[in-house]
Amino acid sequence: MDFSLRYRTSFILSTLVIMALVIASFLLFESSIQSWFTHISNGLNPSQQASFWIAALLVIALLAFDTLLPIPSSLVSAFAATYLGLELGALVIWLGLSLGSSLGYGIGLYSNQVLSSRWLSNKDYVKAQAFSNKVGLGALAFMRGVPVLAETSVIAAGLVRYPWRPFLLVTLLANAGVALVYGYIGSQAQDMAEASSAFFAVVAAGIVVPTIAWGVKALWQAAATPVQKDEARYSVDDIQATFSLPFSYPVTFTENAFNTDNSTLITLLAQANSQNRKAKTVIIVDKGVADANPELCENMQKYFLHHHTKAQLLHEPLVIEGGETGKHYTNVEMLYRFLLKHQVDRHAVVIAIGGGAVLDTVGYACATFHRGVKLLRMPSTVLAQNDAGVGVKNGFNALNSKNLIGTFAPPLAVLNDFSLLENLPARDRRAGLAEAVKVAAIRSKTFFEWMEQNAEALATFEDEASHYAIAECARLHVHQITQSGDPFESGSARPLDFGHWAAHKLESLSKYHVRHGEAVAIGMALDTLYASKIGILSYQQCYRFIGLLERLGFVLWHPALELTDDADEPAVFAGLEEFRQHLGGNLCITLLTQMGTGKEVGSIDKGALGAALLQLKSISLKDTSKQSFTSELVEG
Repeated sequence: MDFSLRYRTSFILSTLVIMALVIASFLLFESSIQSWFTHISNGLNPSQQASFWIAALLVIALLAFDTLLPIPSSLVSAFAATYLGLELGALVIWLGLSLGSSLGYGIGLYSNQVLSSRWLSNKDYVKAQAFSNKVGLGALAFMRGVPVLAETSVIAAGLVRYPWRPFLLVTLLANAGVALVYGYIGSQAQDMAEASSAFFAVVAAGIVVPTIAWGVKALWQAAATPVQKDEARYSVDDIQATFSLPFSYPVTFTENAFNTDNSTLITLLAQANSQNRKAKTVIIVDKGVADANPELCENMQKYFLHHHTKAQLLHEPLVIEGGETGKHYTNVEMLYRFLLKHQVDRHAVVIAIGGGAVLDTVGYACATFHRGVKLLRMPSTVLAQNDAGVGVKNGFNALNSKNLIGTFAPPLAVLNDFSLLENLPARDRRAGLAEAVKVAAIRSKTFFEWMEQNAEALATFEDEASHYAIAECARLHVHQITQSGDPFESGSARPLDFGHWAAHKLESLSKYHVRHGEAVAIGMALDTLYASKIGILSYQQCYRFIGLLERLGFVLWHPALELTDDADEPAVFAGLEEFRQHLGGNLCITLLTQMGTGKEVGSIDKGALGAALLQLKSISLKDTSKQSFTSELVEG
């Protein structure tokens, strides 16, 4: 049996059931009602004022009885017609029945709140919905003239949430027909010979009036809409889900964060708990930081013990391996087990202390555990404090690719504690300056010039200059993330990845012997030489840039750059394809055009790039004085 045949069969059966109920209701109620109101119509002649108040009471009675007490609604309608006459009686009946229909619809619509489980159980709801869905909205027209069914139908319509406007139109029309016939019967009650005639007149009125209205509507739609064969009875429309979430987090600077007199950290933790309850916290520390600061973990526990009324440390600090070699899934899984064991939930805060690799790994674990737990980052390297730790990216290395698995997840806060840099090896301090040079070169000529003027102070790690460089670099990074319009990097442009396509590949080729910052310095030098080769950057600007890197102490060559692939092409060039995949299929490389300004290009001339690589090697193996570098540029 096909769908259309089943539908027609169901419709016929539903109609037969409805008509059977109509006849049963007549036999039970209407025959006795008609004989009663025939005798009460004689001798009634109310005053105008009395008629008004009686009409109002009758409207209220119909409103209540038509919804809650089905049998008396017919009695009230009959009395209204015989007592008030045709016009006023019909108006009162129509108004009372229409208000009652609306009330019944509301009761059904809000049945869960209006009717307690004493009246309707969940099983009753299911049965009512199933019945109403089978009967359909059109059956309301038939039911308006039938006791019991009239009241049940409007409640069921609300229960299954029929559209309000069609429901209101049908019931207003049906009630109008019922009211007119009741009014006529009541005004002519003494002439009605048979009760059955009155009853069937009422039922017919409830059917005919809305049927005519719906018929006119159907004819109009048929004339205006072309007929389509095999058209589906139901259409499925697309849904557009749109919402936005504001992201905001502070990047704060301090010294000696775990001194009990320093309230910076505890204030940040307090802001994370909107319910003013004690902040639950765990701390994960980079092994390199813990080894360089033997008293740090003990100081952390003393700090939280001192501030125990505002925060609770759930476990002693967990020390994990740092560096790029620690950015793999085994460490992520270990972090999951640690967080689960100590019942870290979405109201708790994880404090991660370490370099960029630890922050990346812990950040990924936090972003995915319980679909996201709060993370407070405390970067411990120059690179992390001015770049990796202040952004929104997390991840770990997989399948021989750097940061292949990761997320975008803004932290709760970033707390840069300058005291964590005091025991940092000189090599790591210097590596972090590469990101400052990067962001200055592509976004701030003023900052680049400041770095040129303070290169010696930065190279010797003077506190005042170093702290300013970190803060300014962090500010420019945060500005790029928040104001670029692409914080989660859905597009192809990656200005903050200037020099990174070669840097990422060099790190893996060197088995991470080269620090990230060192690799970025080499990658930027290579791209700057390439920009000069293709004519978008002057040799003078190229000299300025590479000269600053050398003054800061960077070595701009590594033996891994001499490795080649099976086609005898430099192995580092494979980083272009890996970077293209990282960008989603479209290559977009940022090159300098002048200090403070970058340009995105979509293709690379490998011949010019090979020449730039050879020139970089030549420069790095010779004396890097101004004279030798200038002559090298002229030869190039």
